[in-house]
This record gives sequence, structure tokens and C-alpha cells, in this order.
Amino acid sequence: MAEQQSPSITVEGVEFSWDIERGLMLCWGQPVVLMWTESTMAGFMSGLQRILGTERFNLALEGSGRESTEGEWRDIIQRMPTVEEGLSFVGRAMRTVGLGEFELIELDREARRIRFRVKQSWEGIYQRALGVDWGTWSIAGKLAGYSERILGVPCQVVQTSFTARGDAFDEFEVTPTEQTYAARLAAIVDTEAATREDLREALARVRDEVRERQRMEARLREEITERQRIEDELRAKLELIERQEQAISELSTPILQVWPGIVALPIVGPVDGERVARMTESLLARISQTHARHVILDLTGADALDEAAAANLLRIVSAARLLGAACLLSGISPRMSATLVAINAPLAGVSAFGTLEAALQAAIRNLG
Repeated sequence: MAEQQSPSITVEGVEFSWDIERGLMLCWGQPVVLMWTESTMAGFMSGLQRILGTERFNLALEGSGRESTEGEWRDIIQRMPTVEEGLSFVGRAMRTVGLGEFELIELDREARRIRFRVKQSWEGIYQRALGVDWGTWSIAGKLAGYSERILGVPCQVVQTSFTARGDAFDEFEVTPTEQTYAARLAAIVDTEAATREDLREALARVRDEVRERQRMEARLREEITERQRIEDELRAKLELIERQEQAISELSTPILQVWPGIVALPIVGPVDGERVARMTESLLARISQTHARHVILDLTGADALDEAAAANLLRIVSAARLLGAACLLSGISPRMSATLVAINAPLAGVSAFGTLEAALQAAIRNLG
């Protein structure tokens, strides 16, 4: 099988060749890559810009441009009769490989000012395709690298026109500066280091705040638990007090079934409105429960009756009558009798007896 020859071509002094067997494209014997500027290269550079941010992205491109000038200065420009001729050759060679053509339009060594113009720069082309304007910093770095060798001092580059903005060309002005590229790069690194340190401190503060918040939340949970325990204890005590009050109330107004169909309510102490209401409620419930036909209200232990107490007593009698139970009074003292007569109490149909025994005997007889 015949060996496949490697084609080659020289365009404006730039040698291109292809090593088919190895799959390489070569320029002056060095491997190169051919990319579509408006699509492949645009996507590649856009991805880098998103990762680095515009400032670091441009600084990186400027650095790569500066570093690329070392071999060109040594192998091409210094071998030409003059610097101007060397720059002119390199500018045309850039056009040949698709980077854009640059030309030296001013070199004032006395004023230490240099101006360059670049036509159809690859950076301007891909940025127009993306609709952005980040600056032509790879080429700017290359021009700064040439200028520093010409003037012998650190230089800065200012781009004054932009093809990405629609200008006919990119133009740059190079002047001396006290701040070197290395210093600017170090400043970025220091800023990033400071930013990372600030971030670490901020994260440490956040962690401390989170821990403090967790401690506060734990204390609050403990306080809530303790408050709930206290509330439960108070609620239990209140329920106990209510049960005790109910028990005391029941003991203070005991309703006794002394005979089938007969209940007795011993009244001890004062006969005030609140107490009468409790006695009435308990008595009516007991009448309904036992179907009692007679109720004996025993006043042996009751305090002396006044007009209000007598009226309260009559309310008990009236309530019992509504449930069909006849009332009998026992244990009435002479003083109580006098009070009832004095107030002309409506006791029609209410029998009165001196003792509970007498009232019980009468109630039994009434049962038949």
C-alpha cells in the first residue's frame, strides 16, 4: 500500500502542513487547531467567562497573549532589520492564521507611547456572534508584551475602539505603568484569598449563630416543657379543688333517703342565696332519681332565719312542689316560727314539726 504523502502550503511566508498519519495540522512545524470562530470558539470562550468571571477571564487572556510573544520576539522580530519590520511581518502572519491583522500605527520612543490597530480580530468576531463586549485582551496582551520589550518598562494597554461594538477595527494605546501585570495578577489572587478568608469567617459566624440558635431553641423547648408541666400540675390541682368543692358541697347538703318515697335534707348553717341554689339543684336531682313524694327539710342545725333566708327556704319548697313532692319542715325553733309569721311567709300546705322523727312519722302516714 503506497504511503500517503503529507500535503503542505506556504501562504505569505507562513508554512502550513498536515501529518495525515498522526492526524495533525502544523504551522511552521508546530501543531495547531482549526476552529469555527463564531460557533466552536465562541462557545469555548463563553464557558470560560462564565466560570472565571469577566475580570479574571480578561486577565487570563492578557497573560496568555503576553507569554506568546517570547518566541515571536526571539525567533522573528529580533532577526528583522528593524523592530517595525518585525512587527509588520508578525502582524501579517496573524492575518494568515486567522487571528486578525495588526499594524503598528505609532511608535514614539521619546514620549514612550505606542499605538496599534487590529483588523478582523478573532476575539471581536466571536464576541459579536455572542452579542457581548469583553474586550480584545488576548491580542492586547500580545501588544503589551511587544511594547515592554521595545520600551524596556512595564506597560499597560487601553483599548480605544472595539469591533465587538461595531467599530471598523480594534485600536490600542500602550503606555508605561508602575503596576506590572504580575502585580495585578497578585492583587487578584490576594483579593480571592481575602475573599476566601472572609467567606470562612462568615461561615464560622453563621455556624456560631446556628449553634447559638439551637441552644436558644433547646432552652425554649425546655421552658415550654416546664411551663406545660406546671400548667398540667395547676390544672390537676384545680380539678382536685373542684372535686373537693363538689364533695364539700355534697357533704354540706346531704340528701338522705330515710324511707321509700321520702327524702330528708338537713340544712346546717346559713341559708344564703348561693347555697340554696346548690341545695335546690341537688334536691331536685334526688327527687327525680328516687321518685320521692315527700321531702323533709330539717332546720335543726340552720342559722336563725331572717327575711332573705326565709324567702330562700320557700324557693326550695316551691321547686320541690313542681316535681310533685310535698314538703315538711322539721326542727323549727320558736325564733324561726316568729320570723316566718312576721314576714307572713306563704306556707299553706306545708306541715311543720318540732323534730325530724315527728316529720318522718307524718310523711309515712301520708304515704298510706
